[in-house]
Amino acid sequence: MSAKRQPFKIMSAVVFALMMREMKTRFGVYRLGYLWALLEPGIHIAVFAIIFGVIAQRTMPGINFIVFLTTGIIPWLMFNSMLSRGMSAVSANQGLFSYRQVKPMDSILARMILEGIIYTSIYLCILLIFVWSGVDISIEDPLKVIAAFLLLFLFSYGLSTIMCIAVTQAPEVQKLIPIFLRPLYFMSGIFFSIESVPHEYRAYLMWNPVMQTNELSRDAFFTAYETPEGSWSYLVLCTAVAIIFGLALYRQNREKLVTT
Repeated sequence: MSAKRQPFKIMSAVVFALMMREMKTRFGVYRLGYLWALLEPGIHIAVFAIIFGVIAQRTMPGINFIVFLTTGIIPWLMFNSMLSRGMSAVSANQGLFSYRQVKPMDSILARMILEGIIYTSIYLCILLIFVWSGVDISIEDPLKVIAAFLLLFLFSYGLSTIMCIAVTQAPEVQKLIPIFLRPLYFMSGIFFSIESVPHEYRAYLMWNPVMQTNELSRDAFFTAYETPEGSWSYLVLCTAVAIIFGLALYRQNREKLVTT
């Protein structure tokens, strides 16, 4: 008789299967397929590069503005996508919970890991396109750039878990979150650096973990850029609180999520 599979192996198989299902659902209906995942942020960057780089004639000494824009847009798109897709992870896979092996956390994990893979791949592809186009890409400290991106991913995962549980308890939350995300988009340092903000307003903007990520990653990315306000300890604290609180809420409500 074959030995029983370990719980971790069962969970890994379930998460992988859910990821494959999610990929086919998201990209299988488009003619461009997986290429659309790269085109969407690429068009996003191109449009705003024209608006802020050409029309406004915005320049930053020693820093390529399109690359600067990319280091802000990709983290934001990942954060936004993880939050929006994480909120609906349980409701979208409700029918699968009748199988004993499939747990609500598996559906959240599958979507979060997939978003992380997609946006990491997009980030690397866009940087390679810049290199191929002749743009000078010389990252000062690659490990810190990776660390900032990873911390944002973990923070987004914790916050998505919290929002997913909140949505199952109060569906109105799903309508409110996009309302809060719209102004947050313009307060996350995507198009500007914290140095361009008056001193009396900087502290308020730096409460935003996405703003912290952009400042810290740009400080590590560009030799000519040094953030005056970025804090690794604050970003780590936000990430730890989001994950701990999210897992605690999930443990308390995991039975309700199956039957909601």
